[in-house]
Amino acid sequence: MKKYHISVLALAFVLLVLSACDSKKDGPRMERSLGGTSEILVVTQNDEQWNGLIGDTIRSFFYQAQYGLPQPEELKKLAHVNVEGFTDMFKKHKCLLIVEINPDLEKPVVETGENVWAAPQRVVKIIAPDRVSWCKTFNDRKEAYKVWYDKVERERMLSIFRPNKDANIAARVKEKLGFDITIPQGYSICKDEPDFMWIHKELEKNSFGIFIYTTPYKDTIQLEMSNLVTVRDRMTQRYVPGPVEGSFMTTEKQEMPPVVNYTSNFPTGFAAEMRGMWCLVGDHMGGPFVSYTFPDDRTGNLVTVEGYIYYPNQKKRDDLLQVESMIYSIKMPEEE
Repeated sequence: MKKYHISVLALAFVLLVLSACDSKKDGPRMERSLGGTSEILVVTQNDEQWNGLIGDTIRSFFYQAQYGLPQPEELKKLAHVNVEGFTDMFKKHKCLLIVEINPDLEKPVVETGENVWAAPQRVVKIIAPDRVSWCKTFNDRKEAYKVWYDKVERERMLSIFRPNKDANIAARVKEKLGFDITIPQGYSICKDEPDFMWIHKELEKNSFGIFIYTTPYKDTIQLEMSNLVTVRDRMTQRYVPGPVEGSFMTTEKQEMPPVVNYTSNFPTGFAAEMRGMWCLVGDHMGGPFVSYTFPDDRTGNLVTVEGYIYYPNQKKRDDLLQVESMIYSIKMPEEE
């Protein structure tokens, strides 16, 4: 893989603009982090580490295909620089994974930091006595590192969305459902039913959408995948028609059936995350979706907030991250 390269002139312009923006604020402020969406910068001591076992171990994890996308796309993009080239410019990257081999150590040490050189930023540094123990330490914690890097990606997306938040959509969601959510301008409310809301942005070649729907919460079995899919299909058949008469959205169950994972790191606490593909009954359209279903103790309902993408024949990982970031902006009243 080629070394990490950035146009010096372009970077200087970006830093100048960001510096000018910061100068308008009162008091000191960290510079805004850099780096492409879904990108991690790996810092090694030498090319041998990057081209050998350590680099292969990092790539084997982050180059896995992200589930639920119609075109194969890796979990993350990886860029690389050796430590002698790890200048102040590169220290501003939002996601850093730093490799260090120190034979004097008895056992590996992991150091993590937030907003060390820029904001938002996450830094993971693994120091180990040899490459084998380095790789074992990485493999033991790699899922946690991915969660951490995902969080900073959403933070950066939301830092862009919040200044352009659509106040009317936010007000309607809060009036109806009692929580706040950040939806940027350019979206509109397409459908507003007692148990279902459809917010979307339609462009010439692609579209983005958010569904919010509620059902009475009676038993934890409702959070199992089969029940989540059943409720989703009932809602989309009722409220999400396709362009052809009689067509409607449903969940793809054959080529890429949905998967469910449970997380306690959602803004409301516990939630069931479902990823998969949507398609149309009676037409030929489809794309990825991600949904989060959580109990709302105030109302006794299960609330599902889903983001979907339609962008035929194009990569969609980063677009899906946009709608996922909007979902993660949810704030319940007690958190405000």
